[in-house]
Amino acid sequence: MNLRQLTIRPFPTASRHDTYLLETEGRFFEIGKDTAKLLEYLQANGGDEESISRYAEVHKGMLSKEEIVCFLDGLEKRLESGRNSNGDQRKSFLYHKDFISATTLRKYSEVLKNLFRPWLMGAVVVVFAGLEAAYFLHYRDLLEQTPISIYLIAGLYLFMAFSSLVHEIGHAAACRHYGVPHGNIGLGLYLNLPVFYTDVTHVWKLSRQQRCVVNFGGVYFQMLLLIPLLTAAIIGGNGLLDYMILLINFNFALTLNPFFKFDGYWMMTDILGVANLRKKGNEWIKYVVNKIRGKEISVRPYILSLSPWAKCGLAIYTIVVNIFFCFYFFYVIPQFFIYFYKTFPDRFLQLMTELSYQQMPSWSNMQQIILQLLFFFLFLFMTYKILSPLIRRIRWAKA
Repeated sequence: MNLRQLTIRPFPTASRHDTYLLETEGRFFEIGKDTAKLLEYLQANGGDEESISRYAEVHKGMLSKEEIVCFLDGLEKRLESGRNSNGDQRKSFLYHKDFISATTLRKYSEVLKNLFRPWLMGAVVVVFAGLEAAYFLHYRDLLEQTPISIYLIAGLYLFMAFSSLVHEIGHAAACRHYGVPHGNIGLGLYLNLPVFYTDVTHVWKLSRQQRCVVNFGGVYFQMLLLIPLLTAAIIGGNGLLDYMILLINFNFALTLNPFFKFDGYWMMTDILGVANLRKKGNEWIKYVVNKIRGKEISVRPYILSLSPWAKCGLAIYTIVVNIFFCFYFFYVIPQFFIYFYKTFPDRFLQLMTELSYQQMPSWSNMQQIILQLLFFFLFLFMTYKILSPLIRRIRWAKA
């Protein structure tokens, strides 16, 4: 392990203990004070056997030479494992593919970073909130507006893709505003949901408040996009504007959801001051279950090192998020398959009948067939990506 490649800096969290951020080759790890002191000493004095012996002698009673060597071997393996798995926030995706390079994106983010001046952000949020309130107070029933057609659906899909791209450019511009690099923009599959993403791994170098701004940057850019649309809709709107406004508002609700690993999750991470929020919450649940069962507990969960308010926040979040995912996997997805089983054969038969009589297929029926098949195959792909590593491990164990 090349100690010179390691960068160590303070990492503000809600923990009552000092925490530090370890950076190596664009990857980041949270470490404790003792680990930081050890690595900084070895960086300054060399990582040879003599330096390790001197450190163990100076800190007698804390770590033996053998324990330090064992720790360094384990750290090297962990860093190597992270290197092989391309560890960044994209590891949350079952599939991902970059399509706009960081170099190309930087041409735009460098200019647009000026939109993150605090006074301008405040003004935009206030104007947006006022227009949203005015619009929805006089909201008209969509069913009385523009009738749905294949052209309207296609146009809305294109607009949604454009809006999502604007969202991701917002994250990149926020990174440039705070002077940290951003990566590529791409398309990924999170669970069974196709989503755009921007590689903003280097935001861990920023303060918690600055990271919140970066995470909010995507929604902020969509607010900028919405302001002229809301203004036009209030002055004399039409059904197409209504659909566009509703689509972006629906996107806000999805991306600010703190349960999926979208912007809301990362904002919750920074508000609570707990990295790896879900993992550390589940550690606490395992700890509570083992304590109730009377099992021996060898490792204290991270939650016990937090300040009281952060401890309470993490506990509430963990309980709510597990209830949500139980609802999603054990109710929403089964309900889809029940609906699929009941309706898809009849819809498909109707389509075949219309085609056999050389009739124009019903667009609403076609739309339902396409959406059901898309959800079905995305679910199958999600299941395959989740189970394939487990199947490989079972095969290796039997070999």
